[in-house]
Amino acid sequence: MNGSSRVVGALERSVGVGQRRVEILAAFECRYSDFDMMAESAIGWDQKYDHIGRGGFDGRLSQVVLNTLQVGRERWNPGIMQRGSAPEGCWVVGLPIVAEGSLHLRGRHVGPGQPLLVGPCDDIAFTATGATDLAMAVMPVDQIEHWMQIRRGAPGLDRKYLDRPWKVAEREIVRRGAILARLLRLLLTSAGDASPDALADIEGQVVDVVLGMVPSTDVTEPLHRRARVAMKLRDMLMGHVETPPSISVMCETLGVRERTLSLACVEAFGRPPKAMLLEIRLNAVRRALVHPTAERTVTAVASRLGFSHFGNFAAEYKRQFAELPSVTLAKALGTSQPVAEPH
Repeated sequence: MNGSSRVVGALERSVGVGQRRVEILAAFECRYSDFDMMAESAIGWDQKYDHIGRGGFDGRLSQVVLNTLQVGRERWNPGIMQRGSAPEGCWVVGLPIVAEGSLHLRGRHVGPGQPLLVGPCDDIAFTATGATDLAMAVMPVDQIEHWMQIRRGAPGLDRKYLDRPWKVAEREIVRRGAILARLLRLLLTSAGDASPDALADIEGQVVDVVLGMVPSTDVTEPLHRRARVAMKLRDMLMGHVETPPSISVMCETLGVRERTLSLACVEAFGRPPKAMLLEIRLNAVRRALVHPTAERTVTAVASRLGFSHFGNFAAEYKRQFAELPSVTLAKALGTSQPVAEPH
């Protein structure tokens, strides 16, 4: 199963970001009692494992290969020593969810609160001395450079991050690792069924979770410019209720960095861009439910307005309006029973 040329080639030939049609090229999860077999199963990787520590080996590997990046999760017990290389032309970022022993990367101890970073063409040279649960993202260099430019105003992920501690609160590393694992699970369960737009949304969340840890060096824009940014942002969000833009798209469209975008929004509207966008979309749903036309189910309205996780949507709607969306629709239709509550 060690990476076919079609899968690896598609990952390497990443096209202009923003013009990509995101697709799942391969997806699997498996449990292993043989560490060599587990090492060989990773698509696009050229690696070897050595079993260290006492006891029989128990490993699990989950992996989804998109045409834009890879997401994976590795769990093993007792410990391994890994060598070799990741997919060509990519950075690997690993987020330890659990590490019962110590972690070492390229001859250095990795302390709590430090992500695992392997640059393009580097030997992995990784050792875990005990049971470990690790979420990972593998991203091509051009994708990272694009994100860093529009969100941080930097040319890319500098190799200096390999040579100095990149410290994040340990609980934040674990939290982001858990989110990455949840997004991986979503990709695994939706393989073959998810639309390109849904996949693009998940892919964007993966990139944000991983690269959002990179420290910002943005210089804050003057107040008058932030006020203009806030007004443009409001108009932009109001005009794209059915196709909600990501933070990266907001930054790129408005020509500002993420810090300026967030500060401008909070100063003008008292909430960050994501919260404001969610509230605008929920208001649009409520108007559609209060004045039902051809769409006479909550699911139809929510889907049209870009909500795909209906359980989360219903909870957010109730938090904002103190009633479930099905109750709103039932009142509008003049019925006594809630209508088509999403699950």
